[in-house]
Formats: sequence, structure tokens, C-alpha cells
Amino acid sequence: MTLGSLWQLLALKTRWWMAGGTACVLAGSGLGMLQFSSVLGDGRSDPLLQLPSLVLSLGGGYAVLFPGISISRQGVRLYRDWRYHPPAAKVLWVLSLAVALGGLVACILAGLANPLLPGQLVWLFTGIYLVLAGWSSALLGQAAAFRAAPGLAADPAGATAPGR
Repeated sequence: MTLGSLWQLLALKTRWWMAGGTACVLAGSGLGMLQFSSVLGDGRSDPLLQLPSLVLSLGGGYAVLFPGISISRQGVRLYRDWRYHPPAAKVLWVLSLAVALGGLVACILAGLANPLLPGQLVWLFTGIYLVLAGWSSALLGQAAAFRAAPGLAADPAGATAPGR
């Protein structure tokens, strides 16, 4: 199963929410980076300029995360079924964890240099993390639902011996 075939299995409304949320996070991250560069240059922060970045980054991230989580009605066994998950979903999931950890380290190190910098960075990393987590959970959930559907694919974890 490819990434494109999983994308086609998503409902149209879900695809619109996830694509729109991803675009919002990219726009919010771009605005945040512009504001971040001005904070580095002046050493001052303007909250009215930060607000659009905050709204776009976090709002877009949650617009991707909530539909992504709601795709699979049954539970996704992440570690137990690791070898059955699509490679793209595994890469996105690991990348989301790397972004979360990298954002935490960046905010701590930036706070040592300037107390205003972690406030600039936190939602930039959070929005990107939410998008990656939403896409990975959507792909993991859709693949799990596809495997669990009767007749579409055999569930390797549910195989039993013929005598039982």
C-alpha cells in the first residue's frame, strides 16, 4: 500500500482539513521566522505581530491533528504492529518525535541566551509537531482500518491455527 492509495481512502472533507491545516502551519511558521529574526536584531518583541503566527501555527496544527486522530475507530497498536505500518507513516511519526525533542532543546538553549526567545520558538515547533503527528496518525489509522477490514487484507496478528 502506497502513500497515494492511503490518501485516496481518506474522506474528501478530512483531506481538505488536513491540507488546509498544513498550509496554515507553513504560513504561521514563515511569519514566526520573520518575527524571530526581528527579535534577534532588536532584542524586542511585538505581541501584535506574534499573534497571527500563533493562530496560524497552532490552529492549523490542531486542524490536522484532530481529523488525523479520528480516522481510525479501532486502536492503533504502534509498537506491536510496527512492521505492518506503511513506511511513510513510520517516518512521519519518528520525525514528529524528533521535532518535539529538537524544539524542547532549542527553547531551553534559546532561553539561556535571551528570555524572549523561547516564547518566539515554542509555537513554531508545536505547530510543526502537530502537523507531523496528525499526518502520521492519519496514515497509521487508515492502514490499520484497511488491514482490519474483512476481505481487503489478512490481519497477520489475528491468524490462528486451524485446529483452534
